Amino acid sequence: MNERVFDKRNYNIVGKLVPYEHFKIFCDNPDGFKIDPGHYSNIISRAEGLLDKEYPMLIASDYMMYKRDGNRAIYELKYMERRQDILVLSLAEFIEKKNRFTDTIINLMWMLLEETTWVIPAHNHPKKDVNTCLPYSFSEKVDFFDLFSAMTGACVALVYHLMKERFDSVTTIINDRIISELDRRLIEPFLNDVDMIEHLWWSGSRGNKVNNWCPWIVSNILTVCALCVKEKGKREAIVKRSLPLLDAFTATYHSDGGCDEGPSYFNVAGGALFNACEVLYDLTNGYINVYDDPLIKNMGEYAVKAIINGVRAMNFADSPSKVNINPVMMYLWGKRCNSEMMISYGQNRLNGELYDTVAQNGINMNLVYIPYRAFKFLCIPRLEKTDFVAPKKFYLDGIKIAATREYTDTSKGLYVAFKGGTNNEGHNHNDLGTTIVFADGEPIFLDAGSGTYTRRTFNEERYTIWSMLSDYHNCATINGVTQKQGAEYVTCDEVYDENIGKLTMSLLKAYPEEAGIESYYKSAVLENSAVIIEDKIKLKAPGQIMFSLICDCEPENVTDSSFTVHGREVRYDASLEFSSEPLDKTWSETANIPSHWDVETLYRITLTTKEDISEKNYLLTVK
Repeated sequence: MNERVFDKRNYNIVGKLVPYEHFKIFCDNPDGFKIDPGHYSNIISRAEGLLDKEYPMLIASDYMMYKRDGNRAIYELKYMERRQDILVLSLAEFIEKKNRFTDTIINLMWMLLEETTWVIPAHNHPKKDVNTCLPYSFSEKVDFFDLFSAMTGACVALVYHLMKERFDSVTTIINDRIISELDRRLIEPFLNDVDMIEHLWWSGSRGNKVNNWCPWIVSNILTVCALCVKEKGKREAIVKRSLPLLDAFTATYHSDGGCDEGPSYFNVAGGALFNACEVLYDLTNGYINVYDDPLIKNMGEYAVKAIINGVRAMNFADSPSKVNINPVMMYLWGKRCNSEMMISYGQNRLNGELYDTVAQNGINMNLVYIPYRAFKFLCIPRLEKTDFVAPKKFYLDGIKIAATREYTDTSKGLYVAFKGGTNNEGHNHNDLGTTIVFADGEPIFLDAGSGTYTRRTFNEERYTIWSMLSDYHNCATINGVTQKQGAEYVTCDEVYDENIGKLTMSLLKAYPEEAGIESYYKSAVLENSAVIIEDKIKLKAPGQIMFSLICDCEPENVTDSSFTVHGREVRYDASLEFSSEPLDKTWSETANIPSHWDVETLYRITLTTKEDISEKNYLLTVK
């Protein structure tokens, strides 16, 4: 860890930034921003459907709802629609150049500029001794902005880039206000030393560990800088501030490039860093170029390694089971880093088709979250389909995850992933020692994953939600005691046999003292067409052990030492008592989790000792 990718290159950006008036978006594209014609009809038809659309107000009671009952979706849906639609409309006008969409774009732009705050309710910054169920940023001075504020800024900047001449033909007031609002809401607090330390906690300026917010925000601020900041000195100041912030993010990564927030966060974690690198490349005409750094390459390849089959991923931490790793990003990143793994994955997933950057239904977060990157995707022509050969085994020694598959064809054979590490990860679940097992692309034992985010998801009640707890992962409960969250709860003594892909680790420190564990070693391996999971447990005194296993269907053919899931036989120790139960769907946070698995209900199998034991080795085998 502590890899500071930009600092070690000692970049001196004075005189290296492309002046505003000469800045070219996507400088390595011969034609700059040139949308592939294959996208035209999709974008225009989508925009035509928006011409008569009426937009609801963002009202105070919707904003206050988060503080009142934890609901964040109602406000955010209205909020996100505005941002997606203005991008689609601006792209359509850029293509047509007939002024058909201009007034609708102006209406939406004015709505965005009139919003009291761009900070969403769930991120509303607290103010001392004030009930901040509503935002306080209605004065001239803004001291805080969140990741969605920066996202909004990037959306506004790109619309400005496409539409500034048309806006001026109506009135120069529109562009003047855009520049003013971007400066007030984002650039001034970003460059204010006091605000950076006292309010912008996501930056790590207090010495705290950063998460995906940091590169996500910085990459979008850099987009605003590139497209809307005209003063040379201010452009340099923004880039100078950005580089150490991005280094604070890369410093949290191990050399393996693994994202401990889970693969669903990759698009806005490592993927946000990729976006920042792309904007910096354009801002400096290629002078800032870190793509030959091994960490940058490993961060990209992590996303490919995380894929089990199709969109199913090893969804450790706060990740749903279906993860759409953007194939165009993987292709472009692979080209930058000379990674055949990323290139072939991206081309294979694109399947000879253009990537649908502008979705016809719903909100396309790929377009809205990091729009600079999304705009570049529109320039990529159809690519010839290639085969993707998945890695048969790997070990990420930083985040302590190993995976092995029987065949390079992801839809065939057995697959096992095994996780160690710490219960103090970003978006942590208490899941040390959990395993994921698939067969022929179907889950045998799964990680239920994350559900709907509410206020409870990120406050002191987080670990009352079953999907966060170790007894609802494929883990052991010992003497009725589950794993706890925190930096002291870790795995240790990890040993990886790279010849057979076997990972062994100690889980002694994953449980609190009251579990009464003397020693606990667990291993997982795929060998001779079987997944073998072994738990070697020694207790300080005779006690009870319960193993939990999560499935997407009820097990069948149950005997006193075996059952089947999706036709695969699972054998377990006959000294354990089998039980199965459907998982609770009544909580708002977990109600939609089964749908991520394309089923109505998930099930938990428990295998419990029939009598107290002091020491025993347990084997679980999937054939």
